[in-house]
Amino acid sequence: MRRPSVAADARADYDRGIRRMKFLAENVTKVFRALEDGGVPVWIDGGWAIDALLKSETREHTDLDLIVPIDCVESAEAILSQLGFQRDDRETDMPVRVVFRDSDKHEIDIHPMTFNPDGTAIHIDCDTSDQKYVYISSAAGLSGVGTINGRVVRCTTAAEQIRQKVERRYSPWSPERIRANGVSGDLEDIISLLKVYGTGEGGLREAAPEARSTNNAVVSAAEQFSIRHVASLSAQHAELIAKHAELNAQHTELINQHAALRARFKTMRRSASWRLTSPMRHAAEWMSLGWSKLRTH
Repeated sequence: MRRPSVAADARADYDRGIRRMKFLAENVTKVFRALEDGGVPVWIDGGWAIDALLKSETREHTDLDLIVPIDCVESAEAILSQLGFQRDDRETDMPVRVVFRDSDKHEIDIHPMTFNPDGTAIHIDCDTSDQKYVYISSAAGLSGVGTINGRVVRCTTAAEQIRQKVERRYSPWSPERIRANGVSGDLEDIISLLKVYGTGEGGLREAAPEARSTNNAVVSAAEQFSIRHVASLSAQHAELIAKHAELNAQHTELINQHAALRARFKTMRRSASWRLTSPMRHAAEWMSLGWSKLRTH
């Protein structure tokens, strides 16, 4: 769900000495089928949910995000243990997440949710400062259907995926969210989903913003995402411009001070009474003033 990217997780795991393996499509369907057959309601979330919606594996995955009712977590744990997965107590943080790993370092990240009679689901999430907050998924957001390795799976919808990215409490522009091509992974995911689910007819129409349809949940969420984070980037840009101006002023002041010192040294050099001590000579040579022939006695 709303958590650091695979790249960030991989770096953190490297620091802990954990080398996570690629989570293959056939392993995803194996886990999904085992949980379903065991009577555990399960939805695929995160990166694999996006690929399920796109019906194509668009990138490499090193974990599997799952949504499971909180009262079914123990049953899910028993089923996963039969597949060789054990709970990682170091990474587990109930009720935020329950992490499982097998001997090959494959990771399953379960997000426990409390389901209401109306179909909405409540998840206790955690932001970048480790502060917990409530995130509510709508019933419609959990009605997605996708395909992985030829098997139909339940997953979060495209609108829910984009909503998560819009409402998450960390920036999609942070370094750990940037993929190898230099683009935010969140932006790439939104673009990919919009190409398939953006409008009923296909791609977005070339129209003025006020002329676009506003009753499409996916498009509306994407527009909110763009407005919010373009504004954030503009603010960062203005801050950098101000900092650049400040550094330029400091640099100009240092240049002026250096020029004044050189002028003083040249004046002193011409003085008949000037005698240069050894420390002074080293300082002069360090400043490249060319005083190698000055008297030292």
